[in-house]
Amino acid sequence: MQIAVEKKEGAELSFKVEVPKERVEEELSQAFRRLVREVKVPGFRKGKVPRKIFEHRFGQGILQEEVIKKLYPEVYREVVNQQSLSPIIEPTLEILQFSPNKPLILRMDLVTKPEVKLSKYKGIKVKERKIETSKDEITRALRQLQEQYADYPPVKEKRGVRDNDWVTLDWKSFYKGKLLPRGVEKNFTLQIGSPAFPPSFSQGLIGLKTGEKRSLEIQFPLNYPHKDFTGREITFEVTLKEIREKRVPRLNAEFAKNLKFDNLKSLRKHIKDNIAKTKKNWEEKRLKAETVREVVESSTVDLPLSLVERKVDERRRQLENRLKERGTSLENYIKDQKLSEKELQEKLKSEGEKDLKTYFVLEAIAEQEKIEVKEEEIEKRLRSSVRGKVEEKDIIRLKNSLAARGELKILAAELRNEKVIDFLYHQAKIEKAKVLKI
Repeated sequence: MQIAVEKKEGAELSFKVEVPKERVEEELSQAFRRLVREVKVPGFRKGKVPRKIFEHRFGQGILQEEVIKKLYPEVYREVVNQQSLSPIIEPTLEILQFSPNKPLILRMDLVTKPEVKLSKYKGIKVKERKIETSKDEITRALRQLQEQYADYPPVKEKRGVRDNDWVTLDWKSFYKGKLLPRGVEKNFTLQIGSPAFPPSFSQGLIGLKTGEKRSLEIQFPLNYPHKDFTGREITFEVTLKEIREKRVPRLNAEFAKNLKFDNLKSLRKHIKDNIAKTKKNWEEKRLKAETVREVVESSTVDLPLSLVERKVDERRRQLENRLKERGTSLENYIKDQKLSEKELQEKLKSEGEKDLKTYFVLEAIAEQEKIEVKEEEIEKRLRSSVRGKVEEKDIIRLKNSLAARGELKILAAELRNEKVIDFLYHQAKIEKAKVLKI
């Protein structure tokens, strides 16, 4: 088999491969013997059709297709092994010649791992930011706790609905005098002032007392998500069943003791420590990201154009899917962001190049520092991702499922990158903040 490099541009390679006609003919004969067992031709027993009649009836193309399916993976492996290549995406194949009594000539375009020139990656200098916890932050956290433990007792006094009350309603909804298909609602709970309905709905309930009925005419906007109401004026026949009033617990020693603290002071200290811990974790993530950014920006990666184009397409599809989940479109996004189509593509290209460069730089460091991911590390991550008690057979089943979908390699790469980032962070020279208030 003859292999010739036709062009070489960075990590993009094109090979012209010539397979001897003798090997091709042998593969054609084997393909014929496999296929002829499955066909029926009048006048011949199954499996006994001569090759010439088979080709005349079904065409040579069916045999050639079978040969390519069998021969191409073998040829591809031979090229990769002979040339010591590390392809990173599926190659493209073009059949240049496939004729009787002639060699098979294929062209394969491959993208291999790009060349990475690492800069200094140990001892990167980064500055730590000052960590402080303010009284306002502690106060906000305490208020959130109060909100979390608020209760909603029924209002006993005979009064009408007020702003911010919680109400339980029964209603029937009509459009032009006809009951809507899903127009009967029982025990519907709503806070007065909620944006779930137009403001006129809450306003129409003000002053209504338990057991009373009221008719409301509500105009819904064109973008309202409930299709029965969208853009329509709906009549609601409402019955108020209950009024509840939100009560927030007082911030005192009793509140702290209910949360298993000795007093309010110890609760405040616990909150302060938690805020400081969270900020410290954020700062560590920021320092890691800055360290990686410094290493990546100062390194050189010869990115193949075709790989960048694939990454751009992938990021575009991801963006479209996210927008679709939010109920909007890429066209609306472009308008909202005041971008042109060209500017969007440039943005996606810049982001894609950054992602790819980061990936290959971290991979190169992993190879240089011999940073590997062990099986037990993968299994530990899988266990942490599954809720409840996990048995060994469950982990094996999950690993096999991920491997079949090609996702186990992705997980291993993510874990490897995490280990490389931790390595760079611990090798960095971190300039401590002069004042560290916690």
